[in-house]
Amino acid sequence: MKMDTATQIAEAFYNARKRGSFLAEFPGPLPSDLTEAYAIQDCEIALSEQGPSGWKVASIHPELQASFGAHRLSGPVMRLIDRTDSAEEFFEVSVIAGGFAAVEAEFAFRLGRDIPAGACAEDLNAAVAAMHVAVEIAGSPLASLNDLGPVAVVSDHGNNAGLIVGPEVMNWRERPVEKLTTQVEIDGEAVGEGSAARLQGGPFGALAWLADHLAQRGHSLKSGMWISTGATTGVHRISPHQRAVVRFPKIAELKFNVIG
Repeated sequence: MKMDTATQIAEAFYNARKRGSFLAEFPGPLPSDLTEAYAIQDCEIALSEQGPSGWKVASIHPELQASFGAHRLSGPVMRLIDRTDSAEEFFEVSVIAGGFAAVEAEFAFRLGRDIPAGACAEDLNAAVAAMHVAVEIAGSPLASLNDLGPVAVVSDHGNNAGLIVGPEVMNWRERPVEKLTTQVEIDGEAVGEGSAARLQGGPFGALAWLADHLAQRGHSLKSGMWISTGATTGVHRISPHQRAVVRFPKIAELKFNVIG
């Protein structure tokens, strides 16, 4: 894919996000592989007036991992919603009407120091200042983004529209990952439950993969960034005028209304 084509695709996604308007179709030829898709993603990041506040990690469907040569993908977090001190009240989260929107129960790391390229497990462990409960707002101007597969998802911010950060998980290093449980409810109906054990290698496995992946792309993980480590119950579609409650038993819950 020529660089001007990648730039045109990135500009279409960026402008649609900025306007809050949906796209009827993928704005150009689909990337042929993940390398081309990340080139588009980097172009879209460059168009922003500010760099990422963090990064998201997501799994690639097992049936597609061999063909793409990867088991995970990443995207920048450009919008943070801070609910660290007020998780018990309902709040509003905006999405693009006519686009893609979903909620994912996650656990997020806050970095307390930079992570150097080639970081070992000890470096990663020392860099994590805290773990918090979180909800990824998966989102794109393109409603069919997920259906088009990993190259489309990667192209537009990894299908990320924001990260809600909730209260800190105390003593998380001593908790087995299967005890970090989650539940998602939409309009009063339970739609998923799980735990951090669903993540390959747990949250730290996601962080280790991301550090290596970003270093290969020329990005770095900086102090103060948030790392959303992956969906623990699945990806749950949501639309404007719906209400979500994401529970982290014995820790906190995040409750919000979706608006378009």
